[in-house]
Amino acid sequence: MGPLRARMWTAWGWALVSACILVACGEEGVGPDPDVAPLVGDWDATSLVLTSVANPQVKPDLIALGAAFRLNIQPSGQYTAILLYAQQSSTEIGTLSVSGNTITMTRDFPSRSTSAAVFSLSGNRLTLDGDSEFDFNLDGTPEPALAHFELLRK
Repeated sequence: MGPLRARMWTAWGWALVSACILVACGEEGVGPDPDVAPLVGDWDATSLVLTSVANPQVKPDLIALGAAFRLNIQPSGQYTAILLYAQQSSTEIGTLSVSGNTITMTRDFPSRSTSAAVFSLSGNRLTLDGDSEFDFNLDGTPEPALAHFELLRK
């Protein structure tokens, strides 16, 4: 096989391999989810109250304490949630689905887990209530919490 022919095969070979990879990666379609459509967009928290399950008297509103929380929801149901609090950032990436007034969030990053929240939507205001975790005593270990989010669409 001459050098020109070898280069042509290499180019075609890489094109074929690339096409196979694209087809394999594209098997799980990421199209729009009509149930998610009303929630699509960027949401900023106006209130984020975390109530300690162990001591319900402890219920800080992180936004009032200077935190920022943004939730981005894509038409496919993919989401990114970012919390900035106490000079630290926490990012969560996953997929959400909607059934009735319940959102189920399957987190893929930083670790895999599933949680659910009851939601209500009124115009550009979204409210979420569900189980969560928060390091109330700042010892590096999150404790069970009940979360109440009030979000405003950007």
